[in-house]
Amino acid sequence: MRMNRTFASFPILALLGCAASAPHLGNDGAANMDSMAKSVASDYRDRCFEPVLARKVPDEMCQFELFDKAERQWGTTFGANELKNSANKLMGNMIEKELLKLLVYDGPSQRYVASNTRSRFELITMLKDKYRIR
Repeated sequence: MRMNRTFASFPILALLGCAASAPHLGNDGAANMDSMAKSVASDYRDRCFEPVLARKVPDEMCQFELFDKAERQWGTTFGANELKNSANKLMGNMIEKELLKLLVYDGPSQRYVASNTRSRFELITMLKDKYRIR
């Protein structure tokens, strides 16, 4: 009898633990999506793009990925423009992944996408273009 009570409360505790991991943002879905894309882009620039551009030895996985992509696509003598092209592709993938996660958990962002005349992929593409490295 005592074990049944313990196991009965386990699913409730598990659900409470999962609910705490959802992001808590404001009530404006467009601002939430823009803020998420901006934070991913600035983090990518600082952690991944700038060190590779300065030709520092990669010490994070995103730096390895960017260097590898640029080297495979452009050769060992790639320049800043070629690196920007490769970085925009990888950063765009990261922005898209984070925005799709946001759309799962954030109600205002879901309502914004549902009320907009464009599809969610068009909105994500606009944000990826807005924060690309120029």
